Amino acid sequence: MSHEKLVRLILCAIFAAVLCICSPIVIPLAGPVPFAMQIFGVMLCAVTLSWGSAQVSVLVYLLIGLFLPLFSGGNTGITAIPGPTGGYIWSYLLMVPVIRGFRAIPGKTRWLEYALALCGCVLAIALCYACGTVQFSLITGRSFRESLGVCVVPFIGFDLLKALAASVLGVELAHISKKVLKIEN
Repeated sequence: MSHEKLVRLILCAIFAAVLCICSPIVIPLAGPVPFAMQIFGVMLCAVTLSWGSAQVSVLVYLLIGLFLPLFSGGNTGITAIPGPTGGYIWSYLLMVPVIRGFRAIPGKTRWLEYALALCGCVLAIALCYACGTVQFSLITGRSFRESLGVCVVPFIGFDLLKALAASVLGVELAHISKKVLKIEN
């Protein structure tokens, strides 16, 4: 196995672990959807790693979560994914290509890289909201508008801050890994 492949496998494992660590960090709010850090981990992973490595990391996290209580409320994926908030969880796999699409656009300056990563993260959050809100609405029988008020509106500010942090930190980690680990992201 080449050095680069080994480093990519190690990074996949590290970021799957980061996602597992971010998951139980939850601040319960008055409502059915808590403030959680999973989405930060997904964005950080997608901004930092290559498309394939990020997708593998998120998939490994979701597979581990099928049987371990990694999702909000200490739920496993077997109960959480088909539940009201499951659309947010499975949308993580869709977030990666959106973010990586923006990361693939060449940035001539570090600030442009941050801005492109942030645009990708914000669009990915919107996709996550759409998937999650549709599933929430269908399962709970609430209207889409009511579901938006419960599942999206309270979280927009928090998630935009997470997107900003993931963009800056992820771009910096990508540059560090390029220099130190000698791999292309």
